[in-house]
Amino acid sequence: MTTPSKNTRKNSPRLILNKVSYSLPNTPVRFSDINISFENGKYGITGQNGVGKTTFLRLLIGDVHPSSGSIQRLGHLINVPQNHALIETNALVSDALGVSHILHALKRINTGNIHESDFEIMTDFWDIEKRIQVALNHFNLWPMDLNKPFHQLSGGQKTKILLAKTFILPADFYLFDEPTNNLDRESRQILYQYIKDSPKAMIIVSHDRTLLSHCDKMIEITTKGIGVYGGNYDFYKEQKENKVQAIQQEIQARTEILLKAKKNVQTRMERHQQNEAKGRKEKVTQIKAKGSYDKIALKAQKGRSEKTNRRIRLQSDRKLTLINEELLDARNQLEIGEKLDVCLEATKVPNNKSVISIKELSFGYNTDNHLFKAFNFNLTGPNRIALQGPNGSGKSTLIKLIRGLLEPNAGEIHVGVNSIGYLDQTVSCLDHDLSLIDNFLKQNPNAKPFDAYRALAAFKFRNIDTEKNVKALSGGERVRAGLAISLMSAPAPQIIILDEPTNHLDLDSIVAIETALKQYQGALIAVSHDDSFLKNINITEIININHASNITTK
Repeated sequence: MTTPSKNTRKNSPRLILNKVSYSLPNTPVRFSDINISFENGKYGITGQNGVGKTTFLRLLIGDVHPSSGSIQRLGHLINVPQNHALIETNALVSDALGVSHILHALKRINTGNIHESDFEIMTDFWDIEKRIQVALNHFNLWPMDLNKPFHQLSGGQKTKILLAKTFILPADFYLFDEPTNNLDRESRQILYQYIKDSPKAMIIVSHDRTLLSHCDKMIEITTKGIGVYGGNYDFYKEQKENKVQAIQQEIQARTEILLKAKKNVQTRMERHQQNEAKGRKEKVTQIKAKGSYDKIALKAQKGRSEKTNRRIRLQSDRKLTLINEELLDARNQLEIGEKLDVCLEATKVPNNKSVISIKELSFGYNTDNHLFKAFNFNLTGPNRIALQGPNGSGKSTLIKLIRGLLEPNAGEIHVGVNSIGYLDQTVSCLDHDLSLIDNFLKQNPNAKPFDAYRALAAFKFRNIDTEKNVKALSGGERVRAGLAISLMSAPAPQIIILDEPTNHLDLDSIVAIETALKQYQGALIAVSHDDSFLKNINITEIININHASNITTK
């Protein structure tokens, strides 16, 4: 959290970047002469993994400082980070909420200790306890022990706590970094509505297309720079496509001009050579007729010919250089992002084949609390199922039961296929002490190194990238690596189980994976709260797990 400048009250809240430059060594993160002003409104920030979206937020809040230029913060900022590890190790829930000092001041006042500083702290927070209760209740976290260590919470609970902070503490700007990661569907809907209704300025880094649809301006960060688009995500997408199409048309036009210019140069040279040949032929005829020739005239003619050749070449070089430069300028406007090149092996599962059969399943981690009771479920053929429900309702537990990692208390589970592909939201399949290539070969012992390199290349890991240690990968890179290992195995999986696969992926990668999964011919189970993703991979049935006795399908 940053403190406002002394002049904040005299000015409308703004964040002003003036010729800001900053770069991270050995990364694509490079900002140069950025001029942007953030005022009241909701700004969505998008871009491929690794281009510097989180770094850009850190510049805004002052965690890092520009190498040149300046940033004016005319307003109070609250930051909601994506990385929970940024919260201090010993932090309590009240610390993460940013209310510890307020609660301590209130406690001292209530016990009769009168200090002016405590009353100053409480000036705008006499209702702090009510605010906390209302905020946590929004996310179904109330009641909660505010003295509980933050690190003991689940990933979803941590995210909700940090979001609740924005409900409690007033600010002029709220900065969110992938706020819907780890949130269940209900919590996402709460956040969507909050962002839609709030009059406050917000700057949101996200790959959640539903969330970005509530923004009124979009900022795209690319290796070519930063672009600002008026309108929400759908408007940005349309304008981006139009822009790319216009650039591609310009490139095509410049290419045709270059080819035509080269052809004209070739034609001029050929004509000149033909004229030279004609002149030589005429000279031979003259010599034969006269029996002699004029050496001085012949030498002068040769000099004029060579001079003409040089003039043609010089003019042609200048013209071709200019056209090449114009073509290069057009190409430089187009960001060439390497796409995922995924081609899953066809795995045909007959329509009547039983892939997973669950009969009268009961399970609980203790006898007093059953996550499932007399649960029945059948998955046949190449059908696609989505599991949805609040955090802690048992979605991941059901997957563990299907994979044989847990034994049911009662009932039975039958898996009718031999090959299962699996990827969870923490990418636990990766050994962090091994390189990517070693991870692939470890989990696919029958694969040859060539197969491993080919599979990793399909997910944008080429050459020396395959030798990277997993510890050195970003969150998005780990997900891509996990997908490569689980989806590109041999034999190809007859059922793929995905647990929140879109967390940490950029939009281009999500679209590429959606395209790949559309081509997949096996069965699929996806745990996801991303409605756009589920729609785009053609989910045929949704199972809502809300309570052991309340499991519905649609």
